[in-house]
Amino acid sequence: MKPTLVKATTANGSIRLLAVITTDAVIEAKKRHSLSFISTALLGRAMSAGLLLASSMKVEHGRINIRIQSDGPIKGLFVDAGKDGTVRGYVDNPSLELDLRHNYNQLPYFDFAKAIGKGYLHVTRDSGKGEPFTSTVEIIEGGIGEDIASYLLHSEQTKSAVLVGEKIKHSKIICTGALIAQVLPKAEEDNSIINLLSDEFNKITNFSEQLFRSKDNLPSLFTNLLPSLERQGVKILETRNTIKFHCKCSIERSISALKLLGRNELIEILREDRESELICKFCNSKYIINEKQLSSLIDELSC
Repeated sequence: MKPTLVKATTANGSIRLLAVITTDAVIEAKKRHSLSFISTALLGRAMSAGLLLASSMKVEHGRINIRIQSDGPIKGLFVDAGKDGTVRGYVDNPSLELDLRHNYNQLPYFDFAKAIGKGYLHVTRDSGKGEPFTSTVEIIEGGIGEDIASYLLHSEQTKSAVLVGEKIKHSKIICTGALIAQVLPKAEEDNSIINLLSDEFNKITNFSEQLFRSKDNLPSLFTNLLPSLERQGVKILETRNTIKFHCKCSIERSISALKLLGRNELIEILREDRESELICKFCNSKYIINEKQLSSLIDELSC
């Protein structure tokens, strides 16, 4: 199988490179939540960024949560991504549609700034031990990439360049993904390394197109996008091919959630509706707790 997540270093280990292709996972999210294209693009960018952040966690079961709270019409979004390559998420206004903007070349682009508006980006790291740690930064432009870079700089003191993108053709998502380049601590005072990375990224004009061209050979994205780094030597450290949309919800978890309502509330549900319908916000799966199951829950809570 072709790798869908790649970790590498360059410039004698001074720069860390991470890249991910999330096309299948984003298409699954679009299908499950009936997302508009701008909602798909925003959620896809956050899913891609979340997976790259999670890939650098030390424990295999580590997870990253990305949450946006804002005053724009998208209202907000939430992504849960794991180092194991699983990801899920939702947007609060999945059907949002906005007119496309056009750049100086008259090429259309999504108005992410208008969709997101003003607000905050929250990133939570959960290693499975102790309390998860959350950092918050103010949203810069709403396109996800610069906002994640701001988080990495201010919360993790890591100078990073973050590129996120998607390619849509004939009303179909054909490629989504992201790339992160980070200056590692050993090179933070080396201006030549920082300038090299800055110069390379300033030359990039269409990340989405480059991502599409490299989708079947993800390691080539680094040298195609950042040619000067090829002369520095790019060392591939790890590749993965397990990126997928996956939700942990189940009928058992739904029943456990119902228990939290308490006996009296369950009796009311049983009397009025005879059953309970629960819908997972992350994946839109529907679970029906029937009359017999409700009665059993009530009996269990009566003990």
